[in-house]
Amino acid sequence: MNIRFLITRLRPMPAIITLLISTYILTCKAPPPKHGNLQPPEIRIGVLEERPVVEFRLKEDAKVASLQNHSAMRSLPAGRWRAEVINGKPAQFKYRLAFNTSRDRIAAEEVVRYLSNLGLETHLERYERSPEINLPYLGKTVYQVVLNRDFKTESEAKLHQSNIREKTGSEIVVVPGGKSSGSLRFTNLETGQSFDSIDLVRINSADIEIAAVDVGTGFHWESSETRSYSGTVEFLVDDHGAITVVNELSLEEYLKGVVPAEMPVSFPYEALKAQAVAARVEAIAKAGLRHPLKVFDLCDDVHCQVFSGKTRRAAAGNNAVESTRGIFMVYRKKIVEAFYAGVCGGHTENNDNVWLMDPKPYLAGVLDNRGRGSRLSNALDDEGNARKWIDSSPDVNCNTSRSNVPDALNYSKKYFRWQVEYDRNELEKIIRQKTGEDFGELVDLVPLKRGVSGRLLELQVVGTRKRFVISRELPVRQALSKTTLYSACCYFKKEGGMRDLPARFIIKGAGWGHGVGMCQVGAAMMAQSGKKFDEILSHYYKGTVLDVLYD
Repeated sequence: MNIRFLITRLRPMPAIITLLISTYILTCKAPPPKHGNLQPPEIRIGVLEERPVVEFRLKEDAKVASLQNHSAMRSLPAGRWRAEVINGKPAQFKYRLAFNTSRDRIAAEEVVRYLSNLGLETHLERYERSPEINLPYLGKTVYQVVLNRDFKTESEAKLHQSNIREKTGSEIVVVPGGKSSGSLRFTNLETGQSFDSIDLVRINSADIEIAAVDVGTGFHWESSETRSYSGTVEFLVDDHGAITVVNELSLEEYLKGVVPAEMPVSFPYEALKAQAVAARVEAIAKAGLRHPLKVFDLCDDVHCQVFSGKTRRAAAGNNAVESTRGIFMVYRKKIVEAFYAGVCGGHTENNDNVWLMDPKPYLAGVLDNRGRGSRLSNALDDEGNARKWIDSSPDVNCNTSRSNVPDALNYSKKYFRWQVEYDRNELEKIIRQKTGEDFGELVDLVPLKRGVSGRLLELQVVGTRKRFVISRELPVRQALSKTTLYSACCYFKKEGGMRDLPARFIIKGAGWGHGVGMCQVGAAMMAQSGKKFDEILSHYYKGTVLDVLYD
């Protein structure tokens, strides 16, 4: 049965009939209760933060509104513009260490108890999510687990973060106290025309180009570029007394800027559809979780998921979004969290091994096989087995070197199995800079604990002055690279040197990314072999069902 054909043919019918029948087709179960006449929610995306000056270009005249509609011009003519803050003054700040953010209060309280057993006293901070995002199966309250101590400076928070690193990972949260101040000045760079506004300014435009947007912050492709946006672009004075730029648009329009940024549009079409559903789910699941104190729901970079505005839109990506419109993954009457990563290396990872959160059955690690057995005979959490796995070339979905693949997938070969080398002095400098630890000269790197995919969960750094442990997958990757190591599924070899000090370290690894949820290259190879998007999703997110929440 061709699901896409049936859903497409259902579109002319009344919305509720389409909803019920398409849900039945996708889940092969009785239709769920009616969800009502729902529409895609509006979502707010942070494009720029803490910028004293922002330059942009309007390709056509645009409507403008400020909060009070009294200080801004009613329209801006097409051309090049500059926005800047006049008399900007930041708010006062305090700094917290956060360990977990969840919509499940019971799960958050479990984290509090877990940390208490480690000697860390924490409590819950409660936030309400954006009222514009109103969908079934979705809680409205966000609970953040934070340490029972605030810090006056970021350096104090970093020092304490370093002191508790061996117990658990944490994130520094900046909490404003009081209000910032300042006004916005907009100047036409071609005519000199200008106006000031004491309120935020909202520009409605079909095409606005914004310069110097950050891309891939903290990763090996880090850069900046000019990007185009549609919908409403909001300029406001943020807590730092600088400019934050927010793009507000429909969720479905947002996804048309995510799919081509997160997956090459030259990938097989069914893989693009799987990506569209995963991105839709991630957007709604993460809105308000990653940035509960910000004026936007999600950022536009890897931290949430990459949103490139209109810049990379393509017909294949647009079609993938439109043909899966309103489709979400649901598990036990809750919208799931649909993590995904580039190349899993042959086995995905348990979510609770990567982040401090309750284990999700649908995010348990799976062998990314081609239908021949569901698990390995040799567990990858064993050090010897992990090394053999990394040195092997298993016949798994994301191994694009073992079969003829489309040209679009050739880039992935360098991520499936890889190797990097460092002189000891260089690696010492990187680890010292990333961790803040003064460990002397680097003697050894000792794996202490691995996850089901072989990814490192605890790594001991042995120095001439001290030894310490780095916990969690991402901190391990960040500590071993100037940017971020491809994957924590890796092991170490030492070469040369004298007096027990090696001359160089060789890191051999498998995969690219955290490895939780869908393997994007694996999904592409599944699609290439004839699998449909729902089969791809059910492989990576076990036990989930698909539901159409709006037409």
